[in-house]
Amino acid sequence: MKYKPKSYVLPTIYLLFLFVITAGIYFTKKNYDSYEEEEFDNITFVSNSIFDRSIPVINTNVSNTIQKPFNNANVSIVRYYYNKNDENEMKEQSIVYYEGTYMPNTGIDYTLSEMFDILAIYDGTVVDIADDELLGKTIKIRHNGEIVSVYQGLGSVDVQQGDVVFIGQKIGTSGTNKINKDLGNHLHFEIYKNGGTINPLDCFDKNIGDI
Repeated sequence: MKYKPKSYVLPTIYLLFLFVITAGIYFTKKNYDSYEEEEFDNITFVSNSIFDRSIPVINTNVSNTIQKPFNNANVSIVRYYYNKNDENEMKEQSIVYYEGTYMPNTGIDYTLSEMFDILAIYDGTVVDIADDELLGKTIKIRHNGEIVSVYQGLGSVDVQQGDVVFIGQKIGTSGTNKINKDLGNHLHFEIYKNGGTINPLDCFDKNIGDI
């Protein structure tokens, strides 16, 4: 004769099984929540620490065309780039006189009675920094394979050789030098293309590939 389990046995087993599973889930979650509170209360997560300290190096609102090497509206031109095809009056304003010798000006000289900030005209790499007896403190920045900008007669230099700089970034301040001592506080600025000087006034507000 076969044994026949009573009708209430199987439901009871199912209920016990369900109770064990439910209790296991409950205590597992409780232990996890307790562990999370104890272990992570004093931790600052990446989204709250690293990202908040990030420092942008490029201002996306800045124009991508070549800019003037200063942003002070009171700066003025005192000596122009020498162009042999210019009128005589313009040529007279483009001559450098030093110790009895007249020389064509290979850049633009900007002056202001007070010191002013010198800015990178475009993104590039500082390829040379020098302190020449005649030209004073000088910065050279290569912008691509063809274009190099040169900033002479600086009072201070805020970058180092090898630095990557960005358009509008302060790289130094205006100053004086021996060859242009009659100008007082100023910046002598030059642009080279493939090793030869070109008129900076022909370059401003243009894409670097268009000069």
